[in-house]
Amino acid sequence: MKEVFIIFVTLSCFGLFHSVLSRESAKIAVARYAGTAFVNAFYRLIYTIFSIVTTVIAFAVVRRLPDVGLFNTPVWLVWPMHLIQLAGLLFGASVFRVLDPWEFLGFRQAWSFICRREGDEGKVKDIEGLSRTGLVTVGPYRIVRHPLYAAGLIFFTFGPVITRNRLFVTILADLYFVYGALSEERRMLKRFGTEYREYMKRTPRFIPYF
Repeated sequence: MKEVFIIFVTLSCFGLFHSVLSRESAKIAVARYAGTAFVNAFYRLIYTIFSIVTTVIAFAVVRRLPDVGLFNTPVWLVWPMHLIQLAGLLFGASVFRVLDPWEFLGFRQAWSFICRREGDEGKVKDIEGLSRTGLVTVGPYRIVRHPLYAAGLIFFTFGPVITRNRLFVTILADLYFVYGALSEERRMLKRFGTEYREYMKRTPRFIPYF
């Protein structure tokens, strides 16, 4: 059970740091010391890089741990499960048909700041320099409220290889996605109020209405 404890500590630290840094209070605190211009230009990019690095470290730690198999997935079921995973990833990627991927990752804000592009100063942006400040309800956001979290849930849950470590990682990852969705909803309710409340009534959280 030592391996399970290590996974729990590793992924809990991962989730804690990500949750704290994604909060508005953290961004405001950094802006207080580093300046609003710095947060507008670089916070999202730094968060993206931090996310990638910590994700690689967390899964490197998990991969090095001894593991045991729990269930041998039938061969005929392996590819259907992989196809479901692929469908989940494609659904998550469809978010970037309505959102600017370079801005979402923070590269556009940093590049604009470095190049001092004229005209950017007059645009209405949020604290992370995102130019799309309204509520997004088109594309995959018409199907579920959290398409990226839904994609993560699908990808982890339908992994065909079932071992002790992978099962525990899946449970923790799914819990993190649910927590992330709930936290995001609280932020959206605070920001958009009645508009988001109406959106919640007509759009499910993860599972589409049929």
